[in-house]
Amino acid sequence: MGQQLYTDKQNKDTSSNRGIDRGLSIFKKHDFDFSIIVPVYNSSKTLKKLYGLVKEALIGFSFQIIFVNDKSIDNSWLELESLHQENPENVIAINLENNIGQHLALFCGMQLAKGALIVTLDDDLQIQPKEILKIFDKQKMENADLVYGIFPEKKHSKIRNVGSKFFGKIFSTYASTPRNGSSFKIIKRDVVDSVIEHNHHNVYIDELLGWYSGKTDFVEIEHNTRQVGDSGYSFLKLVKLALNLFVNYTALPLKMITFLGLFSSLVSFIIGGYFLYQKFVIGAALGFTSLIVSIFFSTGLILFSLGIIGEYISRLFLIQTGKPAYKIKKILK
Repeated sequence: MGQQLYTDKQNKDTSSNRGIDRGLSIFKKHDFDFSIIVPVYNSSKTLKKLYGLVKEALIGFSFQIIFVNDKSIDNSWLELESLHQENPENVIAINLENNIGQHLALFCGMQLAKGALIVTLDDDLQIQPKEILKIFDKQKMENADLVYGIFPEKKHSKIRNVGSKFFGKIFSTYASTPRNGSSFKIIKRDVVDSVIEHNHHNVYIDELLGWYSGKTDFVEIEHNTRQVGDSGYSFLKLVKLALNLFVNYTALPLKMITFLGLFSSLVSFIIGGYFLYQKFVIGAALGFTSLIVSIFFSTGLILFSLGIIGEYISRLFLIQTGKPAYKIKKILK
């Protein structure tokens, strides 16, 4: 029994001194060791538990936790007000006017982050806060600008997992996003400082991080089954997100226009040759059917191409006008 008490005390002392030892080289000249950014959407039942687990995991470190309420329709904001009142020294609560999505919510939280290292963490407890120390150990060992926590097995639906793999492959090929990324990551301060200089309406944090991160690493962590509520991402929302990201961060749609133009030229050449053969060799009367089909085919292709170009122009217009990407209703800090 005495040996057990000694071991427990020794572990506690090691945990307490951990932040002090490492802070000499990593956390110098910063208000906090860690800034934890948590986008919140309909998570009133998990927020206090999440805060408690973060506090327990980061014994020996200074930290701030920034909750960004993405216009939840439950009592999440009331819970955040209570958390801030009980822990005003290290809890910031942001209440957004409109629902803007996870990535813009993270971008909003980064504006107020004052830690040497920034961690992004979901609000559903599928990733336990104790895993922060695991990705921190990896970051320190490799001196990485960015470390992702990756999952041996994701506890999502099969459709979402397949979609994530498909879009991950596309973005790793045509953009700077790591194929094996996740929403759980640790980022150096200087990388975040570069990211928040951007003025985007359709922010994709992982792509922006890829632009400024010199060394990116990965470490396996545990991914748990969701215990409370449902995911804020429906299938249609995931498709919409993917399409927005394609237009905002890749030239793939424009390349598709080139491909479709070449393809339609080839098809038109083949069809034209066929009709000429019918007319001059066989002597068939073609009538107006072939003409109408050709007009509809070419017009549809032109309108589709103009629609894609219009999407790019509309995004340039939003940036040019300086319209804010989000509006903050209230901040508690």
